[in-house]
Amino acid sequence: MKRILSFTLWIAAMVVMASCSSGSGSTPGKALGKYVDELKSGNYENFVEGFALEEGIPAEQAQQQKAMLASLVGEKASQEYEKKGGLKGFEIVSEEIAEDGNSAVVTFKLQFGDGTDSEDTQKMVKRDGKWLMDADK
Repeated sequence: MKRILSFTLWIAAMVVMASCSSGSGSTPGKALGKYVDELKSGNYENFVEGFALEEGIPAEQAQQQKAMLASLVGEKASQEYEKKGGLKGFEIVSEEIAEDGNSAVVTFKLQFGDGTDSEDTQKMVKRDGKWLMDADK
């Protein structure tokens, strides 16, 4: 849970709000772009649906965690918009998919309105044929 909160705060702090292609999510980068689009649109509940929570937890507990995460992201996102002058660009730098095809690392770059930029990585995992953000980053 602590890792999920840390990751959520990191995402909110980075204000991953981009205009990346939202495609079908058939690649890890496209899936990340779709989640970023949800964040950009203020659809925080849809954004957190992109988190791969701990497997095996009861559905009710998973929904509670997602509701809490959506609330945290929503609170932090608007504050970070103002601090960074909004997000001016987002690009996928690379995707490295594991040999088994069930995990990947996506490197992405953000450019903010205040002239700063940031490059980081996001681990992705494939569950039930869908790419999700690994909350353990």
